[in-house]
Amino acid sequence: MHETSLVLSEQIGSSRHRRLALAVAAALTIAFLGVLSLGDRKLPYTAAYVPIQDSFMFLNDLITATLLYSQYYVGRQRSSLALGMGYLFAALIILPHVLTFPGNFSPTGLLGANVDTAFWLYYFCRLGFFIAVIAYSLLKEGQSPVGAVLPSVEVTIPVSIGAVAVLVGLLTALAIHGGVLPRAMLDTAQSGSLWNRILAPALILVNLTAIALLWRHRSSVLAMWLLVALWAWLIETLLLSLNVTRFHLFWYGGIFGAIASCLVLLVLIYETTMLYARVALSAEARSKEGDRQRLALQVLAGSVAHELQQPLTAIICNGETVQVLLARNPLNLPDARAAVDDVVSDAHHASDIISSINATLKGVPLPVTPLNIGRLVSEALQFLRSELRTNNVEVQLAIPLGLPMVPGNRSQLIQVLVNLVTNAIEAMANVTDRPRVLKIRASSGLSSKVSLTVADSGTGIGAEHTAHIFDPFFTTKSRGTGLGLAISRRIIEAHGGHIWTSPATDHGLVLEILLPTV
Repeated sequence: MHETSLVLSEQIGSSRHRRLALAVAAALTIAFLGVLSLGDRKLPYTAAYVPIQDSFMFLNDLITATLLYSQYYVGRQRSSLALGMGYLFAALIILPHVLTFPGNFSPTGLLGANVDTAFWLYYFCRLGFFIAVIAYSLLKEGQSPVGAVLPSVEVTIPVSIGAVAVLVGLLTALAIHGGVLPRAMLDTAQSGSLWNRILAPALILVNLTAIALLWRHRSSVLAMWLLVALWAWLIETLLLSLNVTRFHLFWYGGIFGAIASCLVLLVLIYETTMLYARVALSAEARSKEGDRQRLALQVLAGSVAHELQQPLTAIICNGETVQVLLARNPLNLPDARAAVDDVVSDAHHASDIISSINATLKGVPLPVTPLNIGRLVSEALQFLRSELRTNNVEVQLAIPLGLPMVPGNRSQLIQVLVNLVTNAIEAMANVTDRPRVLKIRASSGLSSKVSLTVADSGTGIGAEHTAHIFDPFFTTKSRGTGLGLAISRRIIEAHGGHIWTSPATDHGLVLEILLPTV
């Protein structure tokens, strides 16, 4: 996952986001028009309204600020820091507001407040947040890509939190001490003309400025929902500008501010959860890809070891035979020459295997020529004649003359036959109560195919293992790699053929191969 996708301010909103944001904005507008149509009227006094609303907004703004600070920690973008500071400021200044609001905890409010204190704290809350949104918009226009600017977040975050706390403390002290700020309230319920004529229009102007600047970034998810929140706060300010008395219908319209407060939080929580899910899925996919790559390396290493073990063992045996023959007096040159020829043949076979594996890895097609199935069987048996003789295995061939030629790569098909015969020899190694017989039969049918059957009189395998016999790394032998039959099936299928097992009549295992003809 690309790093920018971890920062919500950089995420582009989908058409679903746009439709949902427009629907919420439309619903807010309809509600606003509905409230306007009712007109401002006196409603019952509800003492718990302000504490409940302030508590709700405090928690929402504080959690939103925390999420935005985490976005800043990830992306190191100053725009996220500015917006996080705005939400933190809005959350912290609500605390003195609820304490100083007349009627909450005392008739005139706590902390030595006067009738104007709660009003000015509300005004500072909204004005400060709108200024933070403006800063967010301006910083987004000139900021560097995510991760390009890396200030020390360990210093920046604590300093910014401290600065916001100090600012809230200063503004609270300014609002509490009378005589510094102009009078905005006539009493604990009535607002003066300063609000309607100057302060409310100024707040609306700053709100509209924030909307205008943020509009240029409306394609991002965060900016899109910030615009909806600003629209809700604009509706709240418009209703309050038409009101002069607390606890009237338009004053209770401050509920739009609570709605705006939770909008961005809900989006941040949802998008953060989805981001986490995508990161988790991406990490799981990378883990699985790593497992697949490790498995591929294991298969490659195992296949090289499996395929080269036979020719290298033969080379060692024949080399030791040559040493013995050369040490005799008189020299047995004919036998020594035959052993050297075997060494050369085994070395060529090993070289062919390496070339085959190398070509497979590079995707280079191997040479394909018409081949005689009987000759391939003879070459494979010749290669394994020492093992057959050492293990006292009787070979019974039933390969008629005149079989159709089979198109294929000679070294790969011999490799398959060597694997099958080697497995048969190993399966009969512990047989002592009956002859060790290897039967190889070939035939051609009416379907332009050549069938080859390799049957042994060994111990066979259980029915429960039959379905897994061609799986990589599956083996019933204590020292087996479990790759011989898996490689053989891959080679046969690459030649357009099929390989499968059939039940033996008495003992052992029967493997059948079907190959197309020229």
